[in-house]
Amino acid sequence: RISGTPRRPRHLASTSSVAVRPHRQAYRVAAFSVASEAMHTSQVSCSVGFTSQDAEAIAELDKPPAVGDANVQPTGAAAIRSEEAQGLKLSSKERYVIHTLAGYKIEGISVGGQETCVIIPQLKIAFDSGRCPQRCVYADTMCLSHTHLDHVGGAGCYIATRSLLALSPPAVLLPASRAVAFEAFISALRALDGSNLPHRPVPIAPGGEHRVSKTMVIRPFGTVHPVPSQGYVVYSTKEKLKAEYSGVTGVEIRDLKRAGVQVTDTVEVPEVAFTGDTTADWITSEDPVAVDALRAKLLICECTFVDDVVTPEGAREYGHTHLNEIAAAADRFQNDAVLLIHFSARYKAADITAALAARLPEQLQKRVTPLLVGFS
Repeated sequence: RISGTPRRPRHLASTSSVAVRPHRQAYRVAAFSVASEAMHTSQVSCSVGFTSQDAEAIAELDKPPAVGDANVQPTGAAAIRSEEAQGLKLSSKERYVIHTLAGYKIEGISVGGQETCVIIPQLKIAFDSGRCPQRCVYADTMCLSHTHLDHVGGAGCYIATRSLLALSPPAVLLPASRAVAFEAFISALRALDGSNLPHRPVPIAPGGEHRVSKTMVIRPFGTVHPVPSQGYVVYSTKEKLKAEYSGVTGVEIRDLKRAGVQVTDTVEVPEVAFTGDTTADWITSEDPVAVDALRAKLLICECTFVDDVVTPEGAREYGHTHLNEIAAAADRFQNDAVLLIHFSARYKAADITAALAARLPEQLQKRVTPLLVGFS
């Protein structure tokens, strides 16, 4: 270069001035193809259960309408929240908040067959990556329920964007049996992107746990879907003084601790549960973590089908849940709030709210809110 002339950054160089190495380009394409096939082992029509009618509906959803469309009347918990929110000015961070349920702010989107990413900013946890909505990159922990691309397709962008913003490498929890396929997926993206994509993969299966901090732990529970899948429960943990030491002074407690005496019990509270894509089988599971999901303060639960076009049996065939199954098990849901997600793209918001009002028992309906971002 001519002395004194600034060097043009490589990433800004025109493609015409850069010689593409055919063998490297071919390697990148091949690597990405193999990884994608490994990640998404079942056909879309089988794994998602959508028809051409859904495909047409998905095509109309590329530009989601504003939340709170005047033509959509909220019901249940959504109606209460809507009334409370009227006249309130949101802060710059809160403008992304869709709902506040059981004390938790919720961000994200979930449209069946298109994308699912639900973010709990207070916990810095995101459930599934979807297409990587902007706000999910601030979640330090990503919990992947399964590896269908509408749930995991944005994982690479999530990891890369955190690195770009100089955020710490995220922990990515995923079904243990998909760890090799996920690593192949990320390796292919590394080859394509030319970056390290730093992250901490955490292969985990039901029975295991991932400690986020001294006061928070995550445990998976088994679910049923065409590919290996699992839900998650986030627990808060704290130490509570044992009853026999309730009248003991602080100095005596200190001395007992120094002597190696266990003076506290660990108390765990299921705070937030996420099912991911699944049949309704988890509702009757004896897995203690699945049982805890039904009493978590906030349950985020898939509900792909809400009408009679697809029966509960049909939903089960596709590895999904029907609203009728949730209604039939209404007594099992002890949650303060239930956020229903992953509705089929065939529906409009009004169809969903009408179905909830007509099919859910009142005692459950008043605690249920549908996630309608992306539905007209």
